[in-house]
Amino acid sequence: MNTVVVVVVLGAGFVHALWNAMAKSLHDQFASFALLNLGVAIVCWISWPFVGLPKSAALVYLLFSVLCHVSYELFLMGAYRRADFSQSYPIARGVAPLLVALASLVFAGEHLSARGLCGVVVIVVGIASLALRRDPAVGARQAFFWALATGAAIATYTVIDGLGVRASNNALRYAVTLFALQSGAWLVGVVARQPRGWWPDARRASVGLAAGMLSMVGYIAVLWAQIRAPLGVVSALRETGVLWAALIGVLIFHEGRLRRIVVPAIVVVAGIALLSLG
Repeated sequence: MNTVVVVVVLGAGFVHALWNAMAKSLHDQFASFALLNLGVAIVCWISWPFVGLPKSAALVYLLFSVLCHVSYELFLMGAYRRADFSQSYPIARGVAPLLVALASLVFAGEHLSARGLCGVVVIVVGIASLALRRDPAVGARQAFFWALATGAAIATYTVIDGLGVRASNNALRYAVTLFALQSGAWLVGVVARQPRGWWPDARRASVGLAAGMLSMVGYIAVLWAQIRAPLGVVSALRETGVLWAALIGVLIFHEGRLRRIVVPAIVVVAGIALLSLG
């Protein structure tokens, strides 16, 4: 892989962990995700006429992707309501790389080398170790399944968007169209369910709107990388955001002890090395 692609995807992982932490910090998850999508909508609806539409070959991928992204946000919102950030995030993100690698093999014909496949497995093991570092009683079974459903949605939209952005051959047009449609669908649901009374104070509103804009920037970077590298590799590298999420959970949300993430972090870094060499 090109070094620039690796750096961009690793940066996207950090941005992803950051905006998720911002969303989790707003205790009203309904308002949090409404603000996220409003922030995305403002940027996309303004820029859409100037960016333009992707190629028609990408439209079918966009429609399925919107469904997957909306489902992903619903599952993620449910997970954040039921578990700590440093548990729900690693579980959700941890199952995605392996599922993406398997799906890209079936649907995109991409084959990882034995070393690269070992790297994916090692990354997943490290991420799972982060998820299980806490007292098992802390994570309710219900939250675990919400997080697993989130991971399945992540894997699904990653493959769909990887194929869609390649059909479009323009990451920016694909991303702006995707987010314009997705945020629009979500805001329609917000107005239908709770047309007023959900808007928080100015500080929390600014956090939610900023998180939405960050989410879009991070995902555009991922789509750009998916044109230039295998889907499984991009997904696995992006999931290094779990390390940042673990640190944020410990240092900001006070959800555990710092020393308990050192060994899993080393395992994840070793998996990245194997994947990159593979």
